[in-house]
Amino acid sequence: MRHRARRPSVGIIGLAAGAALAVGGLGVASATTLGGLTTARLTAATVAGTTGAPAVLAWENFTGTNGTNLGGTTTDGGAKTWAVNVSGGTWQINANRARSTTANSSLVINGGTWNATVVATVARNGATTFDAGFTLDRNASGAQFLACEWTSASNGSMELWKYDGAWTLLASATNLYPGGIATAPASVNLSCGTAAATVSASINGTVVTSATLTAAEQTTFKNSTHQLFGPYQYTSNGITWDDLHLDSP
Repeated sequence: MRHRARRPSVGIIGLAAGAALAVGGLGVASATTLGGLTTARLTAATVAGTTGAPAVLAWENFTGTNGTNLGGTTTDGGAKTWAVNVSGGTWQINANRARSTTANSSLVINGGTWNATVVATVARNGATTFDAGFTLDRNASGAQFLACEWTSASNGSMELWKYDGAWTLLASATNLYPGGIATAPASVNLSCGTAAATVSASINGTVVTSATLTAAEQTTFKNSTHQLFGPYQYTSNGITWDDLHLDSP
């Protein structure tokens, strides 16, 4: 496992919101007398429930002219504003996908909540050395955040990290591609979310790894100053993001 002491803190600037559905029913029926059976009355009480579907806070297809800078643009849905590291970094549209040419760089939007899930199609574009994913619950200075990273390390890994002045590995799943990283899929549907005390990462709809935050970590990351989410790249070698959406929870 690589040591992350060398990773610098990077700052960002960013900018908001959610819904649920309830279903229920009321029915009344009766049956006439049949061969000695008396009339029966059937009733059904209204029961409230939810669909379980998350509320989509924002979505983005990254469709546009090649070379368009994404910082300062508005998401396709949700009216959120994209922001890039204040310390540097370039995020642009490349073949209708988001791409950064800068290592250790984040592109973020303010979800208006610290409990959310960010989902996108992440493509390695032939790279056999890569380390990229999302940052979650990030503050504006970039001094504190959670991260989930799909990486080529250890025959393919999914790693959950926290950054709070120093890097700490929270959880990981390794050897995702026992045949070697060259056998990794060209792209995956990557989902990383945080809700209450948990952080989890899924690949193609299957949870790969998760971690439970301590009470102290919840105090640090679960508050109104840590509501930034979006693509993150540790190494710079052509990784791209597409069809991104930010959901609550």
